[in-house]
Amino acid sequence: MTEEAKIIPAIQPDVQAPSSASTTALDELRIRRKEYRKHQLETQEAALKGKLSFLSEVETWEDLVVLGDGVGLTYRVYAKNKDVAHAVKGLRENGSPDEVTSLGVSGSFIYLHGGGWRVGDLDSEDLTCRRLCYTLNLAVFSINYRKVPEHPYPTPITDAKAGILAAHECYISKLPSLPVLIFGSSSGGHLAGLITQAAVQRTLDIRIDRVVLRGPVTVHPDHVPERFRDQYTSYDSNNQRGEFRDMATSMRDGVFGMAGIPLDFVGTEQAFPLWGRFDGHPRTYIEVCEDDVLRDDGLCYAAALKEAGVEVKAKIRKGDHTWWLKRYDTEDAALVEEDFVQEVGLLLA
Repeated sequence: MTEEAKIIPAIQPDVQAPSSASTTALDELRIRRKEYRKHQLETQEAALKGKLSFLSEVETWEDLVVLGDGVGLTYRVYAKNKDVAHAVKGLRENGSPDEVTSLGVSGSFIYLHGGGWRVGDLDSEDLTCRRLCYTLNLAVFSINYRKVPEHPYPTPITDAKAGILAAHECYISKLPSLPVLIFGSSSGGHLAGLITQAAVQRTLDIRIDRVVLRGPVTVHPDHVPERFRDQYTSYDSNNQRGEFRDMATSMRDGVFGMAGIPLDFVGTEQAFPLWGRFDGHPRTYIEVCEDDVLRDDGLCYAAALKEAGVEVKAKIRKGDHTWWLKRYDTEDAALVEEDFVQEVGLLLA
């Protein structure tokens, strides 16, 4: 952690004062956050002690994002090894980008974790960040954001933008010869979609060259653009399939209900990326799961990109919503993650 971060400590998203949600709902959510974090840390620790022990070589550190009024969050930086970490850290003090590229760094990778805007943090998808960093020699920047319902719409969006701009100023902009990728998982895919559209429309001063989305949220299921309504069926067809039964109800009442998006914005590009413009978007890779109620969020988004002439690849995986994140220590999850990293490599090529 930087000296600045020691002076202004990060305020964790799960200990904020309540806002609009009932005390009971918040208490239940906070228990779930702790359980989710405990499970993720345990499965990742088991994986790092087993077949993925080589990922322990990846170096990480955190830098501060000051959000205003004394509030701060950190984002995490990943580098393949100590030599790469030394070179990347040097960029903060006007170090040489040539030193970074001479060590084979292939790009800057902006990572936005999922969790329904309600759960998750810098640790919850740490192994995926490590694998991308190690295998492809990417400089990975994992961005945190405050969570709903304590911080309703648009706080997760504005926090994510602030984190990305901070990483861009310190590191990414100083590597102009390397491609910039943005990634989002589930609700992180929602953020990545909105941020990509802002970058393309130049309302956010960053460059994005590639987009990667896994099980993204791209639209509210009750407010789908008319041209996609016949294609958008997974909320009905998959509600009783897979591991997460009644997920459609959970999404409508729990996830979207807690997000606090004003009704006037639900059917607009200010809230959901499927309502946006797609001309000029970067090459994109999207993967969804066949039993996921969010399957058609990703497939309709891919269709919208194709309509606009954007090069896009969509892959449908077996199983339910981002199941591999809960099973990092299994062989099946390892195979999915290895294939995912290969797809990102192809996107870079």
